[in-house]
Amino acid sequence: QALSSFAVDIMFAQVLLLVMSAGMLSCQAYDSNYVLDNAERYIKLAGAAYCTDPKLRKNSIDDWSCKVCANFPNMTAHSFKSSKNDANGFVGYDGDANEIIISFSGTDPTSIRNWIDDLKFRKVKYPYCDKCEVHDGFYHSFQSVEDDVKKFVSSFQAQYPTATLAVTGHSLGAAMAAHAVAEYTHMGVTVSTAYAYGMPRVGEDSFEQWYASVVPGTFRVNHNRDPVPHLAPESFDFHHMPYEVFYEDDYKQWKLCSFEGEDKTCADQYKNTDVLNHLVYLDFDIVENYLSCAL
Repeated sequence: QALSSFAVDIMFAQVLLLVMSAGMLSCQAYDSNYVLDNAERYIKLAGAAYCTDPKLRKNSIDDWSCKVCANFPNMTAHSFKSSKNDANGFVGYDGDANEIIISFSGTDPTSIRNWIDDLKFRKVKYPYCDKCEVHDGFYHSFQSVEDDVKKFVSSFQAQYPTATLAVTGHSLGAAMAAHAVAEYTHMGVTVSTAYAYGMPRVGEDSFEQWYASVVPGTFRVNHNRDPVPHLAPESFDFHHMPYEVFYEDDYKQWKLCSFEGEDKTCADQYKNTDVLNHLVYLDFDIVENYLSCAL
């Protein structure tokens, strides 16, 4: 016997309620996954990666003697640097957290204006995603240190098989962090945590859709009018991945932005930018940290 229109309406309402509830649960799960304490932890680890810059008087990462290193007293770290470009950073194991950390350095923060001015917007095909393209320079920067990163991670995994894996980076380092997360996810290795600060756009829309479909979540933390998240420009068909966490002045008053990656109520609302916003994240001063690395 055919269902009455009233019964159909009831069934439709029940289905709609389930869909809405699922959406609410999804948002709540996403909300609970961004943890301010974690964000404060990983910006310090992203800052420590700047101490691997070969232009500095000494490398204070391999002996874990940098100023910010004191926040992680039970860390063992190995630095890496590319012979081809500015890519550098470290892989470390934090015994207190039982966590392996991959941290990528950004460009020398004292010359960030020149880096922004000189940035090109060429694309290259991405191997794991059909018809996907990514920013040429960011991807090749990651590839130039990929073997060293994998070597150090594998060594720590052999020593500490129950350790979780986290990835972080600031600026150029944030873009390389996204590629590292994608690489390990493709390899079937779980990345438990990924925090990226002041990340530029890494690829075009197809890549970002693929990334969002396979990677559990990378938090892109953006500070107010930071210019770097506006690069590479949307007019060149580049597109941000989720999930953006945006704050203006008080980083404890943050906003979770649209799952679409681009949100006109968050960083993307601004046309007038301020490079100083790129150099301070969660009250952590990137330049001051960089200058302290060689002390």
